[in-house]
Amino acid sequence: MRCLLIDDDIPTVHALLGIVNWEEFGVTEVLTAYNIEEAKQIFNGGKPDLIICDIEMPRGSGMDMIQWAREHQYEGGFIFLTCHASFTFASQAILYNADSYLVKPLDKQELEAAVQKSIETLKKKALMGEYSKLGKAWLKNKDLVERGFWNDVLTAAISPRIHLIQSEAQKRELDVSVDTEYVLLLVSVPRSQIEREWDDSIFHYALTNLISEILTGQISAGRIIAYQADNVFYNAILVENGMDIRELQHSAEHIILMCRQYLKCTATCYLSEKAAVSGLSQIKTELEQLDESNIIFRGEVHHQNEPFHYDTTERFTLDMELFTMLFIQKEKVQIVNRLKKELETLAALNKLNSATLHSIREDFLQVVYSLLSRHQIGAHRLFAGEAAQQLAHNADSSVFDFMKWAQAVTDKTVDSIKEVLQSEGVVERAKRFIHENFRQDLSREDVAASVYLTGDYLAKVFKNETGQTVKEYLNDCRIKEAKQRLIESTASIGDIAMDTGFDTISYFSTVFKKLTGETPIAYRSKHKSVR
Repeated sequence: MRCLLIDDDIPTVHALLGIVNWEEFGVTEVLTAYNIEEAKQIFNGGKPDLIICDIEMPRGSGMDMIQWAREHQYEGGFIFLTCHASFTFASQAILYNADSYLVKPLDKQELEAAVQKSIETLKKKALMGEYSKLGKAWLKNKDLVERGFWNDVLTAAISPRIHLIQSEAQKRELDVSVDTEYVLLLVSVPRSQIEREWDDSIFHYALTNLISEILTGQISAGRIIAYQADNVFYNAILVENGMDIRELQHSAEHIILMCRQYLKCTATCYLSEKAAVSGLSQIKTELEQLDESNIIFRGEVHHQNEPFHYDTTERFTLDMELFTMLFIQKEKVQIVNRLKKELETLAALNKLNSATLHSIREDFLQVVYSLLSRHQIGAHRLFAGEAAQQLAHNADSSVFDFMKWAQAVTDKTVDSIKEVLQSEGVVERAKRFIHENFRQDLSREDVAASVYLTGDYLAKVFKNETGQTVKEYLNDCRIKEAKQRLIESTASIGDIAMDTGFDTISYFSTVFKKLTGETPIAYRSKHKSVR
């Protein structure tokens, strides 16, 4: 512990050094200064634990020193010395949290008592600081424990029986009431409703923090449970029955507004009915199902007892003949715009529910598959990519997701039909695929799949264009490579056969002789000798 003595009277400073047995009080270093400027320099070199300072000095008073020190976040002890008692000095000393106010000449016992008092106060502050750190750590850990508990309740990891839930709360030392009713607020943000690219974990962290800030003072952090399911970001908030439902509704509306403003995403909130703690896992499932069926009512607050109302008195049927004609005419923009207009009209009339959207999707696909079949294009290959499958998976979630999927399907379908009708493009792409992959075990179907056609149709187009079958062209490529290898390398016939895509040496030799009129050995011998 360090002590700083400040007095413009040098004999007084020497007296202070000798009058107190500093080591008995745990003071290992005593520093001295004869004016405020010296004291500040020492202070800036390392804050002392205790300052003993004269009040009346010509180059700055003790009151100036304590004011300056407190402004620099000094929380150590402070003892004032003065030649005469003054109410003004005493009141100012109290204002700046001085420990003692002593009048000269100094009494040894009074001074030691004042030093003892300051040091005990410092020790108490240090102890309270440690307690504060431990308390903060405990509160943080408590939130994690409580969040884990509620997550287990909502996922039914804890059996939904009151006595088992109560027992689990006691095991985790949580002050949780299982006899009261709860309201569940579910905040949902589908990935497709986010207006910019986010990393999943960063977005979820930002969303949960935003919700926590809005609900600060109403809900503890341990009752806000973040999770993700099937490309939807969820936050489930547990609210005890005592909270005003109108206040909760207002908070939910504020969450939606702030998500749109700061996270550039569309959030939707669902408020459950009051339920016992044992029924919360079922409530969570029902709210998620409500969210899944929400096609056109995004960005609003919904109540569990107020289901979406759709007009389903008339079944909508897509005009498949019109869309077939638009596809034949290759009118990509008109296809997408007409489909978008149909969906917007249905949404405006409250006729677009999940069943209707799925029905439109099936009719649209029927048009696409019919056209692809007519042109001998394999649909399962055309839409086999991971991105296409993800779009298809999300298509029934919302109008936005549906239109993204429909745009991709339209583009792929029209472009593929164009390529088929321009057979040169298809054949050239097939040739390029063969040149790039002839060393592999390649079949006619593999080549056809690379251009999204059936094997029979590609064979027909390829033969008409090149005068060769796919197999003949493939063997030509392989033998051209083998001829070069035979001349330029010392590899064995067997290795060259395998490296150029042939299964066996005998088949390689047969094809080689058929196309060159010589065996591989004779060809190598003849052309190497020439070189």
